[in-house]
Amino acid sequence: MLEDVKTPQELMTFLDKHIEYGIINSNGLKITNSNSEEFAEACNHDWKVRNVKEIISSGVGHCYDQVEVERYWFKNNKYKFKTFWVCVFLKDVENSGFLHTYLVYKEAGNWCLFEHSDFSNRGIYYFSTLKEAVEWQTKKQKAYARSVLGAGDFRSFVVEFTKPKEGLNMREYIEFVKNCKNFE
Repeated sequence: MLEDVKTPQELMTFLDKHIEYGIINSNGLKITNSNSEEFAEACNHDWKVRNVKEIISSGVGHCYDQVEVERYWFKNNKYKFKTFWVCVFLKDVENSGFLHTYLVYKEAGNWCLFEHSDFSNRGIYYFSTLKEAVEWQTKKQKAYARSVLGAGDFRSFVVEFTKPKEGLNMREYIEFVKNCKNFE
């Protein structure tokens, strides 16, 4: 189905129609309430890196999954792109992190942030520099963290990451990403 998608805008429409934000638990059930304990439990214990065909055929995926569909399309359509993982956390508060992945691509001299999985910021955003795109996304993720946790001293770091191998569980995936290149 992705072969019929010709532009980033068409990819956004394709994802809107075919991928719902969520996860599949060990019983094969789709969990789409990302604020539920059931979702967190499935992320921590059931989630694994899947291939693009599995993600599309299941019709569900959180940001880690969706960015791999995006990576596949942008690579096959010969775009210059980068994938990023941002971690926003409260200083001195253990396990207060919010994690998000996204893709930025180059088109007509602009860096374009492609955001599908974060439905409150869904869209394609244009920036003069890669740094502006990354800073914008980090700012949005900090705002989300504040909306959930309230005021506090939020820190962040951003990593440019490469394609992970299939089958990694959540712990392995996070370790893989943390060992990729920090964005300066």
